[in-house]
Amino acid sequence: MNKIIFSLLCLSLSFNSFAAEKVQIVASIKPIQLMAQQLVGDLGEVEVLIPEGASPHHYNLKPSDMRKLAQTDLVVWIGPAMEQFLTKTMHRQKSSVIQLMGGEAEHHDDHETEHHEHEEAHKHDDHDDHKEAHHEDDRHDHEKHHDDEHHHDHGDSDPHIWLDPVLMISAAEAIRDELVTLFPKLKSELDSNFAEFKQQVTDVDRSIKSQLAPHKDKGFIVFHDAFSLFVGHYGLNQLAYFTFDPSHAPGAKKVAEVQSLITSKDAVCVFSEPQFEAKIVKRITAGLDINKGQLDPLAIDIEPEQGYTGFLMGLADNIEHCLK
Repeated sequence: MNKIIFSLLCLSLSFNSFAAEKVQIVASIKPIQLMAQQLVGDLGEVEVLIPEGASPHHYNLKPSDMRKLAQTDLVVWIGPAMEQFLTKTMHRQKSSVIQLMGGEAEHHDDHETEHHEHEEAHKHDDHDDHKEAHHEDDRHDHEKHHDDEHHHDHGDSDPHIWLDPVLMISAAEAIRDELVTLFPKLKSELDSNFAEFKQQVTDVDRSIKSQLAPHKDKGFIVFHDAFSLFVGHYGLNQLAYFTFDPSHAPGAKKVAEVQSLITSKDAVCVFSEPQFEAKIVKRITAGLDINKGQLDPLAIDIEPEQGYTGFLMGLADNIEHCLK
């Protein structure tokens, strides 16, 4: 009997040791979650921080989010240009952090984090955080208005990096490297998973280029300025966007610009987004002979098993269908 109990105890300890080696990742947005989950496979679990339907531009962390961040091995986010609300929290994060845009992996130990938190507690309280966020929103609103009234080109600073498959291969490689540092015993599996992910994305990328090539000259309009990297990568003809910030209505000059493109027949399709009830799109296109489609930059309708490559293919299919 004692031998049986001892054997069961050893089995339990062995299982717990294996379970402890499982990778735990939190990704700020769903497309990053899809990519990271393809990368880790059955070695671990990737949770998403910002829930479906919420905007990474304007999200407030909940206590449940803080608990999620406290229990993970690695956090992956785009950076302040996309998730401004996460900036201070990432500085205080105890686990490792990868900032995909304008940053690199940060390794945090408890002593270093506690010292930083001690300093932050003396400099800021929750009221100060709220006040700073409010001022940041005011500044962003002003810049957004300026951008809506003038042509805006993200260029290299476009934070929607998940819409470029080449950039996402680089992001996956950075995550792989950090996980190998955290879990050296998993190096072989992580290397294999990364190689497979890279090949899958490369194959899908090549397929999408062929799929969209016949439609490169057809003009279209998107709801908000999120797709420049996708458009540039595949050489598409995006003519305009309604708004720079999807939570704000476009200015009069932008509306007039879009109306002119539609009535002149330069644009053959107008895309809305599932996260926003874009009444302005419906009003401007009502009764006009123009195709209407939907593009989702945040992968709401993509199932986990479809992965990041499924997200890319979904975007391509929706664009092709509307431009035909």
